Amino acid sequence: MPLAAKRILPFVSLLLFYLCAGSAASADATAFRDRASFEAAAQNVRTIDFESQARGDLPAVSEIDGVRFENFLGPTSVVKAPGSSNNLLDAGGAGEITTLTIYLPPGTTAVGCEQFSRPMNVSTSTGESVTMAASDGEHFVGFVTDAPVAWLRFALDFPEPTPNVLLDNLSFGQRRAGNEPPAPLLLTDALTGRAAAFDSVALTVEPFEASTPRTRNLASDGRTRVTLFVVGVRLDAPGDAAFVTARAVDAQLRVHDLPVEAVGGAKNLTWLSQVNVILPAELAGAGDLSVSVAVRGVESNKVALRVN
Repeated sequence: MPLAAKRILPFVSLLLFYLCAGSAASADATAFRDRASFEAAAQNVRTIDFESQARGDLPAVSEIDGVRFENFLGPTSVVKAPGSSNNLLDAGGAGEITTLTIYLPPGTTAVGCEQFSRPMNVSTSTGESVTMAASDGEHFVGFVTDAPVAWLRFALDFPEPTPNVLLDNLSFGQRRAGNEPPAPLLLTDALTGRAAAFDSVALTVEPFEASTPRTRNLASDGRTRVTLFVVGVRLDAPGDAAFVTARAVDAQLRVHDLPVEAVGGAKNLTWLSQVNVILPAELAGAGDLSVSVAVRGVESNKVALRVN
């Protein structure tokens, strides 16, 4: 039912501030000062290069590809790089302090960028930090960790006046663990801790019914379709659905296969994918379920979902 898969996409951007990834482990991180080494330790990497952004001022809080940039101390703008036709993000300060905070997509465990001002302190929500000194010849700074990185921050309060942040090629993705393929991560609601899931047609949240009246069902079988949101893997190529499976475990530990009807990327959010599953009739009245997906045999975290 591809139409249902597409209809949900424009609503996704409205929900991002209410979603979070599942469980997080204690951080074991590595800092990188060259992009090649960073990219060898990361996978599923997306990059914001600011080339598609019009040059000019941005608001104090702005979003690009669902990534939030916050600078409350000075102007933020997209500018032409000196001696080049490339675009940069230029974040100014208040003279005695410069601070730019970038809020990253859920499930980010690898993040890096080029930053051209010196000196500058770069830190992450997981506690890692690097000082880019005036004598430092490297423009790149990156981090790869086993715990989700919620934000990346550029800050300096000495010497005055502090320089602007000059940022390019912000890359984010997941940590590479040996030769293992990337693991999918199902999103959960930040308030409830339960699955971020919606009826694929009605756009309503749980509890779901196993069957849906034909008056609000685009399929003739009467089965309810539920959309789950996934990060950490790419699901935007034709035929990707063949490599995705889903299942639910009920309170009696019975395993129920959830047929995967469609997968795809989310509109304007390159890092977010969705999986549309069909609720089988046997789940009627099942109550709370533990739901997971697997992509190319690698299973995701488990999230709670209720079917009445």
